[in-house]
Amino acid sequence: MTWIPTVIPCLLLVAGSCERQQAGPAGTDFDFSKGVFILCEGQFLAANASVSFFNPQTDSVYNHAFRRANGVPLGDVANSMYLSGDDAYIVVNNSGKIYRAGSRDMLYRSKITGLTSPRYLVTGEVAGGARRAWISDLYSGYMLVVDPLAGTRVDSIRISRSGERLSSEQMVLHEGELFVACWSYGRQVLVIDTSTGEITDSIEVGLQPNSMAVDGEGHLWVLSDGGYSYSPIPQEHASLCRIDMKSRKAETMKVWDDLSLSPSDLCIDETGDYLYFLSDGVYKVSLDMEGFSGPLIPSQDRQFYSLGVDPSDGTLYVGDAVDYQQDGRVYRYRPDGSAIDSFRVGVNPCGFYFIPSAQR
Repeated sequence: MTWIPTVIPCLLLVAGSCERQQAGPAGTDFDFSKGVFILCEGQFLAANASVSFFNPQTDSVYNHAFRRANGVPLGDVANSMYLSGDDAYIVVNNSGKIYRAGSRDMLYRSKITGLTSPRYLVTGEVAGGARRAWISDLYSGYMLVVDPLAGTRVDSIRISRSGERLSSEQMVLHEGELFVACWSYGRQVLVIDTSTGEITDSIEVGLQPNSMAVDGEGHLWVLSDGGYSYSPIPQEHASLCRIDMKSRKAETMKVWDDLSLSPSDLCIDETGDYLYFLSDGVYKVSLDMEGFSGPLIPSQDRQFYSLGVDPSDGTLYVGDAVDYQQDGRVYRYRPDGSAIDSFRVGVNPCGFYFIPSAQR
């Protein structure tokens, strides 16, 4: 493997870390089987979204992986990514498309087009063993059901009702049911029977649920940001709810006192015992709600933009948007909040997608 030599000594950075090595020029053989994909959303209308990959075993980062593999840019505003077997689905929101690429080489395989404003994708099996993908959407009022390999539309699920526009955002697939957060101006988590495409329940949570996580006891945790002061509907205090996915009952566990706080990026650790999220830093909260007194990792004027937890060892990955225009940075921390290292990635790192341990 060819490396670009670093001339920066291992100084104590803001996170107390060393700059990592960058992978060599296009065509260099790079191992995508061990580590984490970092999706970088880019700037709106700049079409500079990108995918990076970090291998913690070799302390190496490979930036612009999709463009270097295929010779074309990813597109305008990458929103999310989904790993399924040796496929990687990359949702490019403002370009209205989803790329399917190889998770071991980032080589293009197919794409899903004709989408309005795609946000997330999840895949699973339905009755009869057919594989399906569900795609959430910000503006259309529908969710799409597609054949993920062929990229063809199978069905659509109307989620907006008379006079009420609902968006669909993050999704959790659990025992044949799809739990869907309605983020933009919404306060519902919809429950969809994947075998019929019917909405079977609507669970009320706080205003604008933006992220979800499932704990080790089978509860669905939902983080709601409460909206914003400039929104056309009144802003509310941010909140954290816990839903029993069998009874579908929601219990409010936390309401923030400060109206200006807008927590996001709810994650859970590898044991399902601790919740993590971003607010004025990175917070670590136990399931009995201890840990709200202050951040585990203060932001220290950095623009913390995304958060991920490695399910294999609990390592925290925090994306820093810097000034939202230049290349961003990723900081790594141990579960106790102590710094490990940091490295440069693309513009506005927005999500972390870990290769499953079974494939490492």
